[in-house]
Amino acid sequence: MSLLIIVLIIIAVIAAVYLCLGYFFGRYIAREFLFSKNQSLSYTYSSCLDDGEFTGEEFSSYNFTNFSVESEFGYTLNGVFSAGTDPEKTIVFTHGHTWTWHGTVKFFPLYVKRGYNIITYNHRHHGNSGGDSCTAGYFEKSDLLKIADWAFKQFPETKTFGAMGISLGAATVLQYLPLDKRLTFAHADCPYSDVKVLYQHQLKQNHVPSFLKGIIIYFCNRYFVRKNGFSLSQVSPIRDIMESSVPLLFVHGKEDNYVPASMSVSMAEKRKPRFPTTLLLVDDAAHAGSLSTDPELYRKTLEDFLNDVEG
Repeated sequence: MSLLIIVLIIIAVIAAVYLCLGYFFGRYIAREFLFSKNQSLSYTYSSCLDDGEFTGEEFSSYNFTNFSVESEFGYTLNGVFSAGTDPEKTIVFTHGHTWTWHGTVKFFPLYVKRGYNIITYNHRHHGNSGGDSCTAGYFEKSDLLKIADWAFKQFPETKTFGAMGISLGAATVLQYLPLDKRLTFAHADCPYSDVKVLYQHQLKQNHVPSFLKGIIIYFCNRYFVRKNGFSLSQVSPIRDIMESSVPLLFVHGKEDNYVPASMSVSMAEKRKPRFPTTLLLVDDAAHAGSLSTDPELYRKTLEDFLNDVEG
């Protein structure tokens, strides 16, 4: 066997291994995100209670009322609402990946004290809502618009209307911004700027070799397109935020290893020269941990932001 044939065989084997690894890991990542096993409402309630995010008495004091909205994609979105003391102020909350609306409750006091009507719900494929997959905010942004339509029917006197999200919920809010001219402000806690960039970061965090990242994301994207009909390139909050001029507050923990704080920094720097944009970076805070890490700084920043919005 000639040296050339041996070299060609080695190259072919390396190429085959490269493609197989990319296909396997790309498919695995996509399936884990799209069809991940999500936590039950009973689990998230108990977990939030144990973590001190709220007390049983505080939770009961909101006197939640259940509601449901039909998504344009053929499933039901379920959530709760609580009427505030000011009928002209309403806010919708959106939770993070694999969690439920219980994860948004810790933010309620920041808005209840200002009289806001509170609305929160479970994303598609989360909690007791329908839908067979999570789509990184792509279909979720349209679901949020449906919730907003319902909100204005439920609270028709609304003049100040906000949307607040955490992680996946924050990225959903940012993608929703261009869809709704009724929105007065948005509050995004630890959002990702672009899902492809996020996956690259997470592959690095898991020590995946650089030469594999591109092929893994390629096959990951192919799986998204084939299974859900959208491309990862269509999930880019950093692009969407430039299509809306509403005041926007970014909050991010500096020690966030899951969604790096640099993502909020890059979005804020891009947007601030054109539209009202506030950025709060919290020392020592991990993913979605800014409020618990420095509650006073968080409250003060949000109060200043809302004073400007409402003023």
